[in-house]
Amino acid sequence: MQSKEKRQTNLIRSSLKTSTIEGSWWAVMYGMVETYFGAFFEILKYTSFEISILTTFPIFVGAIAQNLSNKIYHYFQSRKVLLVILKLLQSILIPSIYMIGLWLNNFYIFLFFISIYFIIALSQMSPWTSWMGYLVPGKIRGRYFGNRSQIIRIATLVSSLLAGAILHSFEKTNPLTGFGIIFFIGLIANLGSAYFLYSQYEPDYMVIAEDGEKVSLGNDKFKLIKNFITYDALSEFSYCISGPLMIVYWIRELGFNYLEIALLINVSQILGLFSMRYWGRTVDKIGPFSIIRTCSLFISIFPIFWIVIFFLPLQFKLPLSIILASLASLFFSGRALAMDNRMYEHMNGENMIQLSSKRIFYRGVFIFIGALIGGLISKTNFFISMELFNNLIIKLHFVLLFSTIARIAVWIKFLRVREGSI
Repeated sequence: MQSKEKRQTNLIRSSLKTSTIEGSWWAVMYGMVETYFGAFFEILKYTSFEISILTTFPIFVGAIAQNLSNKIYHYFQSRKVLLVILKLLQSILIPSIYMIGLWLNNFYIFLFFISIYFIIALSQMSPWTSWMGYLVPGKIRGRYFGNRSQIIRIATLVSSLLAGAILHSFEKTNPLTGFGIIFFIGLIANLGSAYFLYSQYEPDYMVIAEDGEKVSLGNDKFKLIKNFITYDALSEFSYCISGPLMIVYWIRELGFNYLEIALLINVSQILGLFSMRYWGRTVDKIGPFSIIRTCSLFISIFPIFWIVIFFLPLQFKLPLSIILASLASLFFSGRALAMDNRMYEHMNGENMIQLSSKRIFYRGVFIFIGALIGGLISKTNFFISMELFNNLIIKLHFVLLFSTIARIAVWIKFLRVREGSI
């Protein structure tokens, strides 16, 4: 029995290293493809409202459909098989989305395929969370995910900068050719991710406690995780009022080109990138709640500073935008890592697929609602009597202001007290 446990421990250690390699391949796909979905929608000349729908409605649909992942898992009785199949389907959809955007000028068909893409992408999250929850020991969870996230973010940074350079080189000739190149690289990277995922160790179907019966958050047993999921959903709602429109704001209102957008997106990630090891150690040391509380407070006020940057002289806009986006990256990184660790604490190794699915479901619903509200505000005519205000205040400023109010309200409701709220 002891030798068996030892061999299993060695397999787990090897698998954790492989998981980091797999995540790096995924990061290249993400940096090449999903990071630039918003810019792709912009180059196809969709309106800000349509971009809000394209950015968030597929996540909403995906959040609903991914609930089926638990049933499909019990059918295959293997997380590995399920995830590899989903990744292969996702790889097929990457060039499909590009060709449909290029050849068909139909918003609804395009929206349909983007939705299928996110159904497949989000359906991977719960089985993967359950798998990693078993493989990573609780005492090093923050450190491991912090280190893994840092390596993955380096891969994302490099690939996204390369994608931005490719797009910039085609900006004045044929931007769609540039998108074709980066999407093709993303396709190859996603296939690499599937290969290394298949190489990982997977415990036997019966080892991890995944009850086939439906989990109800109304049960007193799940009271804490219900509060956590409620906070998570509402906070994502407040962030996504403005989040999906930020790239539109940078391009249309702050006047940044594709190279400047690439610099803004990627250089700003450096601070968050190199903070991951610190956040991981801190989570293991003091627990995730304090980090969630502090980071969320700072995140609540960032939209106000984006409004301020609009009124600054041109030469200050890009450097100050990079500084502000870097601080946002720092606090979002800490919060994201702490939130995932808090979720693992609440799940305690049981029903991880179903509970993760519920988190993804409610997040997706409220992300869509938040973005829908932001999109509606961005296309609403506000009656402002003073001509000066008409010249200075743009619709996206109302989106940013409303997002700030919602973020602060959620923080006060759930995080004003120090412990036990989520």
